[in-house]
Amino acid sequence: MSFISPKILTEHPIFENHMDPLSDLFGSMSIQEVTYKRLEVTAPWGFHVPGRKGPRIRFASLVRGSALLRFKNQHTISLSPGDVYIFIFNDEPYTLVDDLRSTVVDYSEVEKLAVDGVIEYGGTGSLTTFVGGSFTMNTFGIPPIFTILPRFLHLRFDQNRSKAFQSLLDLLAAETAQPGLGSSSLISRLYEALFLYAVRAYASCHAAPRKGWLAAISDKHLSKVIHAMSRGLGKDWSVESLAREARMSRSAFALRFRTVLGETPLEYLTQWRMYRAAAMIRSNNTSLSEVASAVGYGSESSFSRVFRREMGLAPREYQRRHAVLKSSKTE
Repeated sequence: MSFISPKILTEHPIFENHMDPLSDLFGSMSIQEVTYKRLEVTAPWGFHVPGRKGPRIRFASLVRGSALLRFKNQHTISLSPGDVYIFIFNDEPYTLVDDLRSTVVDYSEVEKLAVDGVIEYGGTGSLTTFVGGSFTMNTFGIPPIFTILPRFLHLRFDQNRSKAFQSLLDLLAAETAQPGLGSSSLISRLYEALFLYAVRAYASCHAAPRKGWLAAISDKHLSKVIHAMSRGLGKDWSVESLAREARMSRSAFALRFRTVLGETPLEYLTQWRMYRAAAMIRSNNTSLSEVASAVGYGSESSFSRVFRREMGLAPREYQRRHAVLKSSKTE
C-alpha cells in the first residue's frame, strides 16, 4: 500500500504538474503493514507499551474519557478527547493509565483480548476509548523522515485543528465502532491521511521547532524558496535568484537559510535534486539522461558524479538494487 502517491511533479516536461514540498516528500514514501485497534477501557486500568524497533510509526487518538501518558523519565502528559499522539520511528516505551495509582499490566496481555480489532479491558468504572494503530514505512533512497519530524508528536484538540482533520478523526471513530464492508482498507487509508494532517498541524502550530525543514516551510520567506526549488528543480538557481524568491537581500537570506536549515541554499538544492532523481529512477519510466536534465544537470556524467556523492551509489547501481528489493517483495 502506498501513502499518498502523487506523480513526480516539477516544471520539467517529463513531469505533469506542480506539488508542494510536503506532498513531494511523502509522495515518495510507501506505507506498509498497517495495523489498527479500537481500545475500550474502563477504570481502573493501566498498561505498559514496550518499545518496538524498526521503521514503525505508532499513533492513537483519544475519542472519549481521559488518560495519562507517562514516559520512562516520569514525564507525564494529560490526554483529553480529540487529542492525538504519534511516535515516529521512536522505540521508547511508555505507559497509559487512567490514574497513576492504577495497576499496570504489559500491553501484550491486553492485546490478547482483541476481538475483530476491538479490545475491552479494565474494571467497572468510567469508559475511555482510543482508536490507534501503527504502520511501517519504506524510506529506501529518500530523506529519512526522522531527520525532518520530531520523534514524538502530541496534538491537542484545539491546536490548529482544521475541520478536515477533525472530520477524519470522527470518521475513524465511527468506522472502528461499526465496521462495514471494506472497513479494513478504508481505516488503513484514513490512518495514512491522519498522519499527513498531523504533520501539517504540527508544522503550523506555535510548538513547531524553530530550526529544521518544517520550520523552513512554515517561514513566510523561506517557504517561498522551498516551494520554488521543488517546482523548478531543473532551473539554474543561484543564491541571488533564490534570495529574490524569498524577497530578501542575498546576505540576509543566506544567513537565515543556514540558521534554520543548517546548510547553505545550494547544498539543500543539491540534496533535494538527488532525492527527486532517486524517485524518478525508482519509477523505471525515464532514462538517466532524462533524469539528469530534469534535475538541472547538463550531462549524465556530471549528474552521476553528484548522485554517487549524495546517495552513496552510482545511479545504475541504485536502480539495480531497487529492482532487486522490489522483486523480493513480490515473490
